Amino acid sequence: MKKRISVPTVPLQEAIDRVTRFRDQLINQVPEANIPRAVFIPIADLMAIIEKFQDLDDQGNIRNSLTGVRAYFAVKEGDQALPDDVTALIVPVDLGGSDIVAHNTGVEGEEDDSDIYDFTQPCPSKCDTESPLFVP
Repeated sequence: MKKRISVPTVPLQEAIDRVTRFRDQLINQVPEANIPRAVFIPIADLMAIIEKFQDLDDQGNIRNSLTGVRAYFAVKEGDQALPDDVTALIVPVDLGGSDIVAHNTGVEGEEDDSDIYDFTQPCPSKCDTESPLFVP
């Protein structure tokens, strides 16, 4: 039996209204072509982060040390003139609600590894232009 999703949903018209309001608020500050519409986040990459932060307890149960991920909107330095310059940096969030930005490698003299991921694909280059949320 599939697990039922228990998070609240947003009615379609309310979602369209929210997206439209977002675009309307930015239109006087950012060129139309640079207003981010969305970012595509590949599920395989999210699953890889989840798997990295899980282990087995003594009884063989899977324990996950994350409560979620956080997406920070960012612009790459070389992409400022492009119409799809906004990306989202994905950061794991621990059970206490804090970002995990680096982890210790455990090797003396070796630099900590980053846990900041850049695998999102911005919209408009990766969009569903037929979606009702792709407002003009």
